[in-house]
Amino acid sequence: MRLHERFQAALNDVAKHFDRPDSLMADPDFSDDQKRELLKQWEYDLRAMQVAADENMAGPGSGRTEELLREVRQCLGKLGDDHAPEHSASHKHGG
Repeated sequence: MRLHERFQAALNDVAKHFDRPDSLMADPDFSDDQKRELLKQWEYDLRAMQVAADENMAGPGSGRTEELLREVRQCLGKLGDDHAPEHSASHKHGG
């Protein structure tokens, strides 16, 4: 699979391709910008899972959502993201 195809596949379901945010960070094939984009997608997906859980529609794996979200935010901070943990909103939608 070519790198672009691998990136697009990961972008569609980051958690399917990486078990932890640190695994994504350790991937030598992706640039920092690609990692940032994947982490932001992962964060979006995790926040959507939180909202679903709040509405009693939690899916499989929802028990570790908070932990993964914290790890994603830490990795984004390492990449110099403007919305690093110390700058991010505390509510689920992140806005």
